[in-house]
Amino acid sequence: DCFGLGLCMLHLFTGHGPYEEILEEVVCPENLKGQLRKIWKQRSHNVIRSVMYDNDENGAEIEDETLYHTLYRFLVLFGIPEEQFDAKNHGKVWRAINSTLLPPKRARFKKCPDIYEFEKDRKKFSLANGTDKRIADARRRLLEMDGAMELLLSLVSFDPKTRATPLDVINSRLMQDLIEDESTLYCEEDMVKSYTAYLAN
Repeated sequence: DCFGLGLCMLHLFTGHGPYEEILEEVVCPENLKGQLRKIWKQRSHNVIRSVMYDNDENGAEIEDETLYHTLYRFLVLFGIPEEQFDAKNHGKVWRAINSTLLPPKRARFKKCPDIYEFEKDRKKFSLANGTDKRIADARRRLLEMDGAMELLLSLVSFDPKTRATPLDVINSRLMQDLIEDESTLYCEEDMVKSYTAYLAN
């Protein structure tokens, strides 16, 4: 999946461990976790439920919280998208995220405590302006290379319909310097296989 390719790209640009290690201290806040738990335990989410729950040796149900933390870390790194894809089918999840991590639209409603935790985590680990040195170094390197930040953000789009494809990656501005022109010459004895053979405009 190209989302995974985007995470690998982030890993390379940080020059350190993968995002799971960099954001190891970042965990899903309790209110968001509670709302997601109610949603994902429903029968309509059997696939997610099968990943999250297992039984111990005594038959008691145990919960793996990895999915909560993973989703939250993505939101910390890349932000909550303004255009929330497939809200018709996934509206409950988006409402859980919006109600716990964003300020209420009406002043008379109290802020959820998770907001302050989210703002603190974003201040340190947001790709856009986080202060963590590894994230800041990745941001600087991405911005120094033409098209790199644009490509990364398109790879980690939450909407699969707008997410970059392998062909988009090959055609991206980041790859322009690797594209061979018609003047490129090889010895007749050389066996050359070029990724640009798959280039499409």
